[in-house]
Amino acid sequence: MLCENCGKNEANVRYTEIINGNKKEMHLCEECSQKLGISSKEFKMPINFSSFLGEFFDDFEPNSFLPEFNPIKELQCDNCGMTFEDFMNTGKFGCSNCYDAFESKIDPILKNIHGANRHIGRLGEISSVTKQESKTKTDEKENKKQSELEKFQKELQKAIKEERYEDAAKIRDKIKKLNDSKK
Repeated sequence: MLCENCGKNEANVRYTEIINGNKKEMHLCEECSQKLGISSKEFKMPINFSSFLGEFFDDFEPNSFLPEFNPIKELQCDNCGMTFEDFMNTGKFGCSNCYDAFESKIDPILKNIHGANRHIGRLGEISSVTKQESKTKTDEKENKKQSELEKFQKELQKAIKEERYEDAAKIRDKIKKLNDSKK
């Protein structure tokens, strides 16, 4: 990639500037970065973070400031002897008791990944799909009944207009039966 400033030399300095949430990134050659005052050679880290805390504790003898220091006991399964660190390395439990032994550490992880710490299973998923399908089927039945009802009402009006009163009475009974089945 060529320098974005001069366009001649190979860019070997990447400069990123974030001001008020606006990110601006530039790829510059060594010469242009020095001219602009952002050379990588002039940049000096004020604090050495790698040894920041290490140097802080150099003057202390081990456990001198905590005379009754007891190391924290690592979580371990009572049944199979597996430690939580072993689980983290392998990703597998040693036995079914490990779920209970490491529950305090596992629950937040499971809640984060799955949204719950208990397994619902496929049947839980199927029941929600089945409820949705049954609602759809119920809606379809209602629509079918409504269209039948409208059809019968039109036939009833036509039969009354043509003075076919026996047919009108039969159609009226069908309409009443449909209305009763809706309730």
